[in-house]
Amino acid sequence: MKDKVQRVVIVGAGGFGREVLWLCEEANNESPQWDVLGFIDENPETWGKETCGRPVLGGLQWLDNRTRGDVGILFGVGSPAVRKRLTERLAPLGLCFPSVIHPGARHSNFVTVGDGTIVTAGNIITTQVSIGAMVIVNLGCTIGHDVVIEDFCTIAPGCNISGWSKLRTGVELGTRVAIIPGRVVGEWSVIGAGAVVTKDIPSHVTAVGIPARWKE
Repeated sequence: MKDKVQRVVIVGAGGFGREVLWLCEEANNESPQWDVLGFIDENPETWGKETCGRPVLGGLQWLDNRTRGDVGILFGVGSPAVRKRLTERLAPLGLCFPSVIHPGARHSNFVTVGDGTIVTAGNIITTQVSIGAMVIVNLGCTIGHDVVIEDFCTIAPGCNISGWSKLRTGVELGTRVAIIPGRVVGEWSVIGAGAVVTKDIPSHVTAVGIPARWKE
């Protein structure tokens, strides 16, 4: 249980941002943890409006006036590249990037999770698993033993990542991707929905199909 409630804003007022708000509300049902002040969004047309009963406070400049420890940042942005850009913009402000794990997610005591990572409902993460910073693990995934997931990865709903696999920085897995044991997906590669990864994937490619293939 957290010692106190953390004031946070969600950066990104789109679909996944609204899901992060719901995740915080679900966690608060277990024990009060998150005071969501509202959303931050780069689209000026959203400023001053409400979504899911919370205000869109403004753009990134709203955060420029915060002081260290005043508010935490949760990313409601699916794109790994955009999360990296936003992190580089916001990290110098000294604000914190808390991680949020749904109370219904199942995991052993031998799982590490980096700053700013979001783990949603229905996930099973087994043992000796390392998940980096600013990662999204979306609904209903399984992550086997000794898996390494590096920073800024996005894992869409229903993925199955088998033991000893590695996702390098910025990997994006589409819905229901399956990775057989011990495979490595290179940095900033995208695996299309429903693909099955049966051999290592190089960096900076898009792989699709069963088995997953990419253009050389």
